[in-house]
Amino acid sequence: MTDQAVALLGAGKMGAALVDRWVEAGRAVVVWNRNGATAQALVRDGVTAASTIAEAVRGRAVVVTSLTDGPALTSVLLDQGGLAALDPGTTLVDLSTVDVASSEAVSAAAQERGIAYVRGAVSGSPLVVRGGSASLLLSGPADAVSAAREVLAEVAPAHHVLGEGEQARVVKIAVNSMLGATMQLLAEATVLVEAAGVERDAFLDALDGTVMASRFVSYKGAALRAHDYAATFRTADMRKDLDLAVSLGEQDGIPLPVASAVLGRLEEAVASGYADDDFLALVCVQQAAAGRPVDLPRDPAP
Repeated sequence: MTDQAVALLGAGKMGAALVDRWVEAGRAVVVWNRNGATAQALVRDGVTAASTIAEAVRGRAVVVTSLTDGPALTSVLLDQGGLAALDPGTTLVDLSTVDVASSEAVSAAAQERGIAYVRGAVSGSPLVVRGGSASLLLSGPADAVSAAREVLAEVAPAHHVLGEGEQARVVKIAVNSMLGATMQLLAEATVLVEAAGVERDAFLDALDGTVMASRFVSYKGAALRAHDYAATFRTADMRKDLDLAVSLGEQDGIPLPVASAVLGRLEEAVASGYADDDFLALVCVQQAAAGRPVDLPRDPAP
């Protein structure tokens, strides 16, 4: 077990995967979550749960946050005193997917307190993180990134440092908008060929042999073959990320017609009851729109 424990604020699915990686590397972890029972569920050798944010972060050289969205990030770090509880000189690494404005608010408060702030994002699902194949998008002052490098290397081997400001935020939002668009295209193509009498497995096998083959398409293709809609990335979370992309485009005067269209389809998916299913559920929405049998029927959300 390494001497220096890392503090983690946020123990959702991604947070749990981060804990697994640190435990495997022999690093002690102190976990805090807004729902204390969720943090307690992660307790084992090398992992302790803190009842307060202050208890979790006290004396820690590196504190990592993995939270739902921008409002959750600013609530935990600003409104609930998370940032104020950090010792000056602490390195704060946020691995949430959040809007630029929320991150900038945290950055300004961190600078006032002498806290080094790294903006980060995980490229990969919790399953990919546990398998050691995820990569990290990072931005922030070079000395802050350097101070967090050992802790972050235990999470993912590949790091892409993109600048000293909010660049990692923008790149993560852009990447996720591409994921959403690719999933919508896969949904359209699958329904199109099935309507023409092509078996799903035959189409997906052929697709894997074309120039459109990719790790993402093959991974989602396996789930499509199995009609497996268990969430690795919830539809509601992808809707949130496409909303971030469209909002960022509007703010910067950049039209995003594809992202806007996919956002509309994701909103339809959430309204149709697929919020907690994988965003593969875009296939089900496409099937319903085409009047085809639906893989996973759902009741509309209330």
